[in-house]
Amino acid sequence: MTAKLISILLTILFISLFSLIFVGIDIPFPTTIIMLLLLTNAITAFFSIFVQRAIIERYNNSFVTNKVDVLSLIYKYTTFAFYGLNDAVQSVLSLIPWIINKLLALLFFFLLLINWLILLIMYNG
Repeated sequence: MTAKLISILLTILFISLFSLIFVGIDIPFPTTIIMLLLLTNAITAFFSIFVQRAIIERYNNSFVTNKVDVLSLIYKYTTFAFYGLNDAVQSVLSLIPWIINKLLALLFFFLLLINWLILLIMYNG
């Protein structure tokens, strides 16, 4: 097995096990992964409202790597899963004027948070 395949499998295992923290609030297992990804992207989106360029650079420095060892690839794939959605949106938002950028970044944060809360309410009534 190649290092990439092992890294992808270990990343999926890590994210799956880490998402089990939501099982305690009566969320079924596959949905816990979505909850975890939405929550981590929402947290990053909140910080992106204030330090957008730093968050984008942090993602780019974490994701763009030439290393092919297993731990570096696990970090790369985990970064992609946890921050990929936010990075894509913030990269587009960084191209527009400042005030519109901040308003849309705030809207994106609330959109992620509302989606997370909808899932929480769906399962906990």
